[in-house]
Amino acid sequence: MHSRDFSRADRLSDLIRAEISLMLRDEIKDPRLKGMTIINAEMSEDLKKAYVYFSSLNSFSAIELVDVLKGLSKAKGFMRNSLGKRLNIKRVPELVFKQDILTPLKDS
Repeated sequence: MHSRDFSRADRLSDLIRAEISLMLRDEIKDPRLKGMTIINAEMSEDLKKAYVYFSSLNSFSAIELVDVLKGLSKAKGFMRNSLGKRLNIKRVPELVFKQDILTPLKDS
């Protein structure tokens, strides 16, 4: 039985954050996404969108934000399909990736 202290959206966002982190570490081989950290995930009120916040600053590579976003866009379908198989939910939310707002931008 789940705790009543957390809403379904909170539980689902935690699961999505953890699963995407595992996928990036173990399954997705795109070099643009190596060393990226998933900071947080938040669900929309209707649970149709998952906003996934990431940071790539602790990466040892000098990949630009544009390239990271292209890599995430390319891997988004795989991630969503994998989430559908791993999580016991009727509808897998659309994944929206955003750079963590607390992460300072790199100077180019």
